[in-house]
Amino acid sequence: MKTLFKSIYLFSELDDTELDAIAALATTHHFAKHNMIVQEGERGEALYIILEGSVKISTYSCDGREVILSLLEPGAFFGEMSLLDRQPRSANATSLESTTVVQIRRKNFEHLLLQTPRLTIKLLTEVVSRLRRTSLILERISTMDVPHRLYSYLQDFCERFGELKNNQMLVRLPTHQLIADQLSTSRETISRAISSLKKEKIICPTPNSRHVCIDMDAIETLLLAMQ
Repeated sequence: MKTLFKSIYLFSELDDTELDAIAALATTHHFAKHNMIVQEGERGEALYIILEGSVKISTYSCDGREVILSLLEPGAFFGEMSLLDRQPRSANATSLESTTVVQIRRKNFEHLLLQTPRLTIKLLTEVVSRLRRTSLILERISTMDVPHRLYSYLQDFCERFGELKNNQMLVRLPTHQLIADQLSTSRETISRAISSLKKEKIICPTPNSRHVCIDMDAIETLLLAMQ
């Protein structure tokens, strides 16, 4: 478990003694696909770190439409807001596939933050990064048409989760519905926009059907053409 924690951004700068202390406090939980891990409105009593699988963070609009705030991959954490401000959970966290998470209870995590300044700084850095990303999403929705929202989304998603190979980005994209829910549009609109990018060879399939190659230079050109 200590070796696994060392590979996670939040804990990557901690020494062996600090990692041992965290491993002693952590419990592992498994969730099947589409299971609710955290529910909006409930009391926040733990921090969660994804070891395997993926999780969507979402809420619902007044008209009942699901709004996806973020998609999280292995190494990411969630549930920190309620631990910091002691308010109810602000969103739902749902497994998108079979998912394994590590849970650290509030009282234990607060003790870690007080005893480990490097951990506190890492946590705050990630929280600020997420706030900036949320502001960027809101800006996209209010100022861009759907194709350009998609181009900007692809650029950000590839920077976070892609792997550069032969000047192209190899990445596993979310479903069209998940992308649409993040960009405040319909699945059909996203499907048409992605089909257009595929016809132009900007998005290309790979032998691994779950991944695609994306020409990031072409995406950058499309974004610059908007300015």
